[in-house]
Amino acid sequence: MELFKVMNLPDGHLLQNGKYRLTHVVGQGGFGITYRGVWYTEVKGSLGTVKTEVPICVKEYFFKDYCYRDPGSQAVKVHSETGKALFNKFKEKLIKEAKILSEVHHPYIVNVLEVFEENNTAYIAMEYISGFSLKYMLEKNGILPEATVLKYVRQIGEALQFVHDKSILHLDIKPSNILIDKNGNARLIDFGVSKRYDIEQEETSTTMLTLSKGFASIEQYDNEGTQVFSPRPDIYSLGATMYNLLTGKIPTESILRATRPLQKPSEINAAISPKTEAAIIKAMQIIPTDRFNTVGEMLASLDFSQAEKEVPVVSNPLPEFANEETTVIYSSSTDSKLAGSDDEETVINVVNPPIVEPVMEKKSSKKKIIPIGIAIFVVVGSATALLVHNNRPAEEVVGNIDLPSAADQDSSVMESVVVENVEMPNDSVSQVRRPVSEVKTEEQAPKVKEEQPSETEHTVEENVLPDQPSENEINEKYDSLITSGKEKMAKADYSGAKKDLSEAKDTKLTEEVVRLIIACDEKAEEKRIADKKAQYEEKMAFGRYKIVRKKSNNRYGAIDSKAEERIPCKYLSVGIADNGRAFEREDNLFDIYNSDGSLISEGLTYY
Repeated sequence: MELFKVMNLPDGHLLQNGKYRLTHVVGQGGFGITYRGVWYTEVKGSLGTVKTEVPICVKEYFFKDYCYRDPGSQAVKVHSETGKALFNKFKEKLIKEAKILSEVHHPYIVNVLEVFEENNTAYIAMEYISGFSLKYMLEKNGILPEATVLKYVRQIGEALQFVHDKSILHLDIKPSNILIDKNGNARLIDFGVSKRYDIEQEETSTTMLTLSKGFASIEQYDNEGTQVFSPRPDIYSLGATMYNLLTGKIPTESILRATRPLQKPSEINAAISPKTEAAIIKAMQIIPTDRFNTVGEMLASLDFSQAEKEVPVVSNPLPEFANEETTVIYSSSTDSKLAGSDDEETVINVVNPPIVEPVMEKKSSKKKIIPIGIAIFVVVGSATALLVHNNRPAEEVVGNIDLPSAADQDSSVMESVVVENVEMPNDSVSQVRRPVSEVKTEEQAPKVKEEQPSETEHTVEENVLPDQPSENEINEKYDSLITSGKEKMAKADYSGAKKDLSEAKDTKLTEEVVRLIIACDEKAEEKRIADKKAQYEEKMAFGRYKIVRKKSNNRYGAIDSKAEERIPCKYLSVGIADNGRAFEREDNLFDIYNSDGSLISEGLTYY
């Protein structure tokens, strides 16, 4: 615990010359510590200026694997030169990303108030949400009703649509990063590993390569898997979040699903509707292109008619931020796991646990069952002894009788067990238990025929499927298809390659073939976009778009990074206007567009 105290700033610590005061730690992970705090500010109103205290949360950038805190100055320092380079690189990107997010305001996203540097590190001051996370709700109350989950998914889905429209990926959707506020609404938090992309679809900002096991898509395990903007990683994580909330189970890690298939949600919770299950399964497809194309498409597939308007009551709600650690893939800390938890695969800080209110478990009622169990044991044992005494063959002996389990005691029919001596081939005696109802005397037992039917083995052999391929044949077919798929990819025959690779996947599901299919889809999409762009002559940048002239009609417009026309290519010429660009129409009037492709004026005689 001493190391835990050294890592964190002390309670009551002031930042920004007393503007913020930290009260206590509420969570920490591999690269950040979150504090509850107070913002001292002034509010102007009809009564004049009033000094007030606003509750906030402050996230401090602290790269745990490379940093330590100087106990005297409280400054964050780095152990090595290599660590210093990484620390500074990620700190700059974190600041850049946080400044972008400070301009992103949405009802279901926590607001970023300010980003600043102090103590040789970076801080993000955020809106304080009075409530609890979905992870806490799940631990406190068990699996959530489907209607409740759908309500929160719709809200978080709208928030994701909003950030995706701004070319931002969250990349860490999970129950602990979704808070339920005092009004019963979901709020998305922790954009610490999010990425923003520019017009060319290349990543422009990121904190580090990270993932939460069970909730991260397979492409997040690859350093280049999220270099091109796609909403599909967040769609996978939203589906995994639904899976977790409705089943209570952490989904099988995507990178392991080639050998450990994902159990259907309805097999764990039969109350899940077919429509919701179908949406979860589609959202969590291993191959990105098999998922929904957008969050909006995913939301459209769900039935929100029964979504609850009221939030289930959770006693002693805990204002909680992400208490589990999002894994840094190349970090040595990835081997740390929560002791005793086989399903929770998200790596957390076990040595230095976050300060949270413990969730008390209900006391077991097993002690109350013990006297009943003993009574049943005595009665059943006596009855069994009498029954066996009257019916047993000479060579049988009464052995130990198993005490029925708590589950068995609830059954209306209980069978006692006797132990028989069965003669084994090596003349040893082995104890075999079977119900009393099956024990028969010599007179009751049917006589064994001296001649056994010889057709038995022959019949079994006939039932074996003769066309079942051997393991060697399966491997040979798989290897042949993989080789063929790779050769076709090299020749840019992506449709042919996809066909071969899909057949290889059906033959034998491996991580290799999954990655090849993903790469094939990405290459095919790049070729499709390149072919579409070849239809235009690019002229100049216009905000996030490019002004172009379409070769087929020599008319001007604007396209986005996927060569989709955002301003139709129907104009004779383009000129500069005070508030955008003027596009000349066939009638020699002008339409004015701003840099986001919106038409702001039309039919002007001049500009």
